Amino acid sequence: MDMQTNDKDDRQFPSSILPRDWDQPSAGNEKLCRLFMMNTYRGGNPDIPYRFYIPKGNDPVPLVVYLHGADAIGRDNDLQLSMHDIGTMFARDDWQKKHPCFILAPQCTNRMHWSMPQVRDALQRLIECFVTANPRIDRRRIYLYGYSAGAVGLLEMLKEYPDYYAAAISICGATGPRHIEEISSTPLWLIHAADDRIVKASYGDGTNVLSHYMGSRNIYESMHDKSDGELKYTEFPNGTMKEKYGVNPHCSWVAVSDPVNGQFGEWLFVHTNRRCSERDEELSLMASHRGNRRNRIDTGICCSPKNRPSFRQA
Repeated sequence: MDMQTNDKDDRQFPSSILPRDWDQPSAGNEKLCRLFMMNTYRGGNPDIPYRFYIPKGNDPVPLVVYLHGADAIGRDNDLQLSMHDIGTMFARDDWQKKHPCFILAPQCTNRMHWSMPQVRDALQRLIECFVTANPRIDRRRIYLYGYSAGAVGLLEMLKEYPDYYAAAISICGATGPRHIEEISSTPLWLIHAADDRIVKASYGDGTNVLSHYMGSRNIYESMHDKSDGELKYTEFPNGTMKEKYGVNPHCSWVAVSDPVNGQFGEWLFVHTNRRCSERDEELSLMASHRGNRRNRIDTGICCSPKNRPSFRQA
């Protein structure tokens, strides 16, 4: 396999082990990255570095939580956004004009992965604290999306917190059969390339040593008749990612972040969490009104006075 080399890499999976046809960010991505502030959540074990985007205005708006893949694991609080366009797609001006939203982009640190119970639990606490600290967030419209290892973590989050998220998009992800029925209550769009050889769309043919795993196709085939919510599946035919986008078949997130494919984001944002309690809805509206009267925007998390964080622009 042809490889790239970069002696300056300090990430868990340096670019020296990535294929040459790996997705690269567009020229405009660096500017979008600078729109995000940064902080570190220290309320769990492990600590979680994260970036966040605050939209303009005072009206209640959604929160989008984005989980990166293994290629952006690190401690620099940068790679999760700078590695690909997928992490900044909802910060684009054209999208914010139509659908203003908060964006939360945590970074999984070295030797960790999103599906580890302690990481998953710390991530959920981070999200809940972020929602509490930013009263303009509509608690009925908290969305989750991620690619590769981030999609693996996303599916575990849906299993553990089946009533929390309004909708989710899983890109080139996989999971195990444990508690698979729990994902059925959350509207979910599964996306995969048929010729993905890094995370396969299907492990269920009996010939693979990892056949106990479920790729996106396996999940859909197993759950589409049992789903209480909405379950969609898009599988790009063999050669699509290479021929249309010039990238490795695993990089199906490129199609999702392509501005001409706005249907993915539009589908996500149309959903409202009807399982969100009336009390949560009242709290969201009350907090939003307080925020409007004060004419201010909360810019981060403060779960306890002694741990009040500081913020800095990226």
